[in-house]
Amino acid sequence: METQFKKPISIAELKERYAKGERNFRNSDFDSGIFENLNLDGIDFEHSWFHSSIFRNCSLKNGNLKNCNLKCCEFDNSNFENVSFYNSLLCGSDFQNCELKGTDFTKAGFYGAELNTVDYLKHLSDKNNVA
Repeated sequence: METQFKKPISIAELKERYAKGERNFRNSDFDSGIFENLNLDGIDFEHSWFHSSIFRNCSLKNGNLKNCNLKCCEFDNSNFENVSFYNSLLCGSDFQNCELKGTDFTKAGFYGAELNTVDYLKHLSDKNNVA
């Protein structure tokens, strides 16, 4: 019998489930969440909502953040190598000192976003059109 997916109610619960091997956290909601010093490589947050959340000293390499709403978030000193932000909204978000090699920003919206100390343009290929 297949168990039904349950959204994590806290970052502590997400960490515990991730440590047990779970990677599907689609359609999750995090308001003012603080993700700090976490390895979340390969995580799948597609269609998730993050508002005023902080990602500091995290790794989400090869993660899926397609179709996400990441409004007013802080991304600091984190690794987003090969992460897909396809069709995501990053409005009012701030990237500082992040690794973005191979990151896909196709159809992503950046209205009001700050890309400080991020040389993201050198990592974008022709397929990665930034809106």
